[in-house]
Amino acid sequence: MKRQFIAGATCPECGQMDKIQRVIDGDRQWMECVACGATKDLDAKPPETTDALAQPVTLQPQKK
Repeated sequence: MKRQFIAGATCPECGQMDKIQRVIDGDRQWMECVACGATKDLDAKPPETTDALAQPVTLQPQKK
C-alpha cells in the first residue's frame, strides 16, 4: 500500500488543509483525511447528469 500526501489539498468534510493523502493499494485508489477519517473512492465514475445545461449544443451560423 502506497500513501502520498497532497500538498495544499483541503478536506471537503472537516476543512483542514494538508491532511489529505492518496492511497494506492494494488489496482484501487482512494483519498482519505488523516484528521477526520473521511474517504473518497477515486476509481468511482462521476454521476451522470440530467441537467439540460450539460447537454451538447450545436451552433450554426445565422442565415441572412
